[in-house]
Amino acid sequence: MDTTHPIQAWLTEQRPQWETWLHTIHQRPETGFEENHTAQFVAACLHELKIECITGIGKTGVVGILTGTAGAGRRIAFRAELDALPMQECSGVHYHSRIAGKFHGCGHDGHTTTLLAAAAYLAAHRDFAGTAIFIFQPAEELLSGAQAMLAEGLFERCPCDEIYALHNLPGLGKGKVGIPAAGALASADHVEVLIKAKGTHGSAPHTGQDAILASAHFLTSLQQSLTRILDSRDSGVISFGSIHAGQANNILPEELLMTGTIRTHSETVRARLHAQLQQAADSTALLYGVSFAIHYPHQAPVTLNHPQAVEAVQAVATRLAGAEQVIMNARPLMASEDFSYFLQQIPGAYFFMGQDGPYCHHPQFIFDTDIIPLGASLIAELIRQQAARPTTQ
Repeated sequence: MDTTHPIQAWLTEQRPQWETWLHTIHQRPETGFEENHTAQFVAACLHELKIECITGIGKTGVVGILTGTAGAGRRIAFRAELDALPMQECSGVHYHSRIAGKFHGCGHDGHTTTLLAAAAYLAAHRDFAGTAIFIFQPAEELLSGAQAMLAEGLFERCPCDEIYALHNLPGLGKGKVGIPAAGALASADHVEVLIKAKGTHGSAPHTGQDAILASAHFLTSLQQSLTRILDSRDSGVISFGSIHAGQANNILPEELLMTGTIRTHSETVRARLHAQLQQAADSTALLYGVSFAIHYPHQAPVTLNHPQAVEAVQAVATRLAGAEQVIMNARPLMASEDFSYFLQQIPGAYFFMGQDGPYCHHPQFIFDTDIIPLGASLIAELIRQQAARPTTQ
């Protein structure tokens, strides 16, 4: 990382300020749609920077709007997340969580601080064209915050031409920038499968139907069939994490509920997985005489990057970090994000910033503050570069 670059040098000088921001946010973690203190703190920072601020979009979402002084241009947005995780912190840092059972274990405190640092730089250097939109989103961990902001007119109230987001990634290599070419993160479909049967005594299974045996057939036939209907080069997985049925060892239950998740990096594969799950249910129902009801209570599509936006991130990252630090066509993760809903509305890209230490959602995870100058400079330069592009391109 070239800390002598003017933007990174400025941001490095401001370290006491943004470290204070991060410590404040980290000590008061709040989970989805409860980020009241965090939202108020972010809004106060934006007001102090003399950046126009809108609060309460998507309940606790905050948006900052900053127009440059270099004339008309495009409107470029960057998003960070506000929410924390419902887990206990074991990091040992002096600014550890002061709220039991809640912890910024995914680095959203660092993402928010990085975006605030970029906003601070642009507020102090307003000689750019166009408008910067700083979106602080609630409830990313619930995969619900983006839709909540969209439902309350985010892009109608704050029109954007492009949108970007970054995420820390332990294991990528500290200071490296990973840019997926297309699918950055997997879709996430929470699935509930309800099997209904005519219950009976275990000593006379022929007088009823066996939901438990049917579920075993459904699961094994589904998983075996996936190895034959999917191209082995495609990523796609269906996993069930819970099965609930019955109360007695000698009674075949009338209902069985299993819950799971479907993940893939392709919307085409996603549709195929949904269809195969239904076919496995239909065939099992025919064989065992039971009935199936399949429900998807929560869904998030593939986080799909746009080619021109990927090129834009590459250009800025190469200038600021050096070509040797930029990983193009970075491997996507099977984790999921509701940033995908924003990318369905307008072009943009999602990329990774490498850091050291335990992986996200580990109780000892901590956001590496050393990567904030690079991250904030990437945001600021990306906004300046893309806002100045001709609107006809």
